[in-house]
Amino acid sequence: MDARAYPMIVLLLPLVAAILLFAKYAPIEETKQRQEYRAKQGEIEGTEQGQEYRAKQGEIEGTKQGQEYRAKQEQIERTERRQIEETERGQEYRTKQEQIEGTEKGKEYRTKQGQVEGMKKEQVDGMKKGQVDGMKQGQVEGMKKGQVDGMKRGKNAMQELLYGRLEAGGLRGDELATTGALTLGYKEDLGKELKRHFQASGAAHVLAVSGLHTGIIYGLLLGLLTLGGRYKPLYDNRSGRAAVSLVIIGVMWFYAWLTGMTPSVVRAVLMLSIYEAGKMCYRQAFSLNTIAAAAVLILIVNPKDLWSVSFQLSFAATSAIVLLLSAFPDLPPKGGGITSKILQYFGGIIMVSLAAQLGTLPLTMYYFGQISCYFLLTNMLVLPLATFLVPCGLLSVALGGSGAGIVFSKVTQSLAWAMNHSVAWIESLPGSTVKVSIGSGMVAIYYVLFLVFCVYIQPREKV
Repeated sequence: MDARAYPMIVLLLPLVAAILLFAKYAPIEETKQRQEYRAKQGEIEGTEQGQEYRAKQGEIEGTKQGQEYRAKQEQIERTERRQIEETERGQEYRTKQEQIEGTEKGKEYRTKQGQVEGMKKEQVDGMKKGQVDGMKQGQVEGMKKGQVDGMKRGKNAMQELLYGRLEAGGLRGDELATTGALTLGYKEDLGKELKRHFQASGAAHVLAVSGLHTGIIYGLLLGLLTLGGRYKPLYDNRSGRAAVSLVIIGVMWFYAWLTGMTPSVVRAVLMLSIYEAGKMCYRQAFSLNTIAAAAVLILIVNPKDLWSVSFQLSFAATSAIVLLLSAFPDLPPKGGGITSKILQYFGGIIMVSLAAQLGTLPLTMYYFGQISCYFLLTNMLVLPLATFLVPCGLLSVALGGSGAGIVFSKVTQSLAWAMNHSVAWIESLPGSTVKVSIGSGMVAIYYVLFLVFCVYIQPREKV
């Protein structure tokens, strides 16, 4: 090295050292250009663009905006991947379908599709057929209901027409209401007080058309057709017997329809019909078999009648009468004189009343919670009056407002007045009713013991 260079090196070394020390410890002065750049960055960071830029760059990854940005990005990426996958799967599916259509699997697939379409078609056809059948069934039921309603309206219209003939004859007030109930089964005008009198005195069964009323009408018809018993075709020849029986059966069923076809009147008319049919075959058929046959036929037509209070009371009373009266065939004693016949008549009323009361006693306590203490006195007064009131009332209906009709109407008015005042007087007696109620278990026990008693007292044939 040239010796002249040493002085220059010695001078440069301190200068280089000074520069290095200054660069390490001394602050770098900002240039004008850098200041402008930093100013622009500060302005941008305060704006929406700056915020989006920081979110994208991850400077604010921990903030809410960064999280929302990342969630949007992930949703976009998932959507794009799903579209791509669906496109690929669609292509694969179409490719497979094209391959399957020409193969056996394709045939099976088309077969299954055909079966499914056939089933759908059958379902649609079945639904249409069901709708049509439903419409037809609805029409049929509507026609049946219309016929039934028409019959009811016709019956009510007939009752009101005949009830008007009672009014035309001069019947008024409670007497008109009582006569209409006993003869026509028309109870619309019965007042609450009048009903209470009959119920409390034990005469409510008189207001319901039943065996009493049909028995009276049956006796009148039989008397008219046999000329008071002097001409008896029922015992002379088969054809005369059949003719009389058919007329009686027809009239009785018309009367049953006119009075409302209640279980009590249907039971009574049905038993009389079976009885008359037995007569045509030269057989006496009035027994427990007759009652059982009537009950079975009624329940076949309408099984719900088994739970009807009227049905239960009616058959309980009739069965008890047959069982108890058959056990005492010689009571009441029979005789030829007028006094004997009167005693026989009232003795029969007492026996029938006792039998009916014993047969219906538990049902009365179970359903109504009370019993009448003067039922024997009530029947002794009411039944003879009803025996004359029913035929007089029917004659008043038949004759209407004519002269003879007015006469029978006055007699009917007097009989109905006597009946109404009799039950009112009995109801006013002290202790006329007793409140007592029992359960279904006691009802069952009572009837078991009652049947055992009836079987025990039945007469036995001597060997």
